[in-house]
Amino acid sequence: MGPGPTDDQLDAHYRRMQAWDVREGIEPTLISKSMFDSFWPQTYDGLKKIIENPTTRPNMIIADFFVEAAHDMQVEYNLPLAIVCPNWPPLQLPCSYIPGQPGFQLPGTMTSENASMWLRIKNELVILSDLPAIMRLLKRTRKMRSDYGVFRPLHKPRKPDYLLFVNSFVGLEIPRDLPPTCAPVGPLLSPTWASLDEACDSFMKKHKSVLYIALGTHIILPHTDFTTIVTGVSRLMEKALIDGVIWAIPETGRGDIDESQTLSTDKDGQPTDLLLGDLLSNKHPDWLFPFFAPQRAILDHDSTKVYFTHGGGSSANEALFHGKPVLSMGIFFDQTANTTRLVAGGVAESLDKVSFTADEIYCKIKKIVVAEDDGSYHRNVLRMQRIAHIAARRKNHAADLVEEVMYDNELRLDADGRELRPMHLQTADSRMSAFKANNWDIYLVTALGLVTIVGSIGLAGHSAWRYRSLLVGQAQSIVLEGWVLLQHGTIWPRA
Repeated sequence: MGPGPTDDQLDAHYRRMQAWDVREGIEPTLISKSMFDSFWPQTYDGLKKIIENPTTRPNMIIADFFVEAAHDMQVEYNLPLAIVCPNWPPLQLPCSYIPGQPGFQLPGTMTSENASMWLRIKNELVILSDLPAIMRLLKRTRKMRSDYGVFRPLHKPRKPDYLLFVNSFVGLEIPRDLPPTCAPVGPLLSPTWASLDEACDSFMKKHKSVLYIALGTHIILPHTDFTTIVTGVSRLMEKALIDGVIWAIPETGRGDIDESQTLSTDKDGQPTDLLLGDLLSNKHPDWLFPFFAPQRAILDHDSTKVYFTHGGGSSANEALFHGKPVLSMGIFFDQTANTTRLVAGGVAESLDKVSFTADEIYCKIKKIVVAEDDGSYHRNVLRMQRIAHIAARRKNHAADLVEEVMYDNELRLDADGRELRPMHLQTADSRMSAFKANNWDIYLVTALGLVTIVGSIGLAGHSAWRYRSLLVGQAQSIVLEGWVLLQHGTIWPRA
């Protein structure tokens, strides 16, 4: 579709997201959103060229949730659309018992069931506190679209009239009510995976209790965070709780690490100095720092005891699919929510990226490793692993839904593209006003009827009381007249 963000733009984006703390508002995310939105015109143009060319026009579009121009193609060309997200999108599919918006929830937030009122209120304020910044973003987006001749707002109804797939599963995701167009279809994982490379295979054969660390391809690890993690993990090795570490850090992620620094550790009772440069160069027999690691093969290996992750969607799915307990430190967006859910599922311990310490790393990994002896983590991990294996079959359900929608769309439109009938998966309330869909009209008519009846009774009673003397006189007159007639036998003649 054209050139994407530059290296400098991506570097600034990932550093901004690493520094972002959702508890302080969402304005930093809006800066990144504005940067990605700036590529909408070229994506819009590129998709139009593909669709308007009879030789390349698709029957359906399946797009990542970031490709917002795909929604415009759905509206302009009546093309069926499927959007794939790592979690449920914000500002759609409202769920009254889940506080806040997906991707912007405060750490520790699950549902309203056990949340305090203050936590629920704070979650709602996350969006509201930055409402001016949100309005500025919407204004810029509206201007960008209108400058390009697109005057309608982006088509994202609260209940989607397109397929919405989430690469997760109930168990990791919170159960919620969903329309037929939306489905959790994850974990979307290949049934096969790359085997261990030579370095990892050799390392695994020499170590029986390995900690695997992977904090994301795009994370640029600050030097202080790196040394904090190394210090905490070294203590685990000193206590023989683990005997090896594989830590995948890409070349770009090492830029802020001072390789000349030395850390003091205790190995077999002997003080030892660790030169960070030697660690990163794989000169220590118990540490392996590849630029890229065959993650699924490592997670599937019996020697891997704990997975230290950022809690991203793919990482969470893979950890559960391969049955490994987790130490999770969410960095941004869905990672924070996934961390909370992994902990709630009994398969993880969590770290706060802002305030974590070496002691905390040591204590929480120790808790996981020691707990393996009594099976408390193993039981929960096995439960989630079995659920994940069953849920992984739902990619076939996603394919079936795509096929359904394609068949439906082909025959519910006439030759001119006019709609003959609505989408077969769309619930009727999506085409109604909220007034009718929620039966507010019935409630209103019922209320008016009750008010009329009660009011009529009240008015009649009030009138009767006001003119009671007249009514009593009339009643007495009628009774007296009837008594006289009865005495003279006019009503019932005497025998």
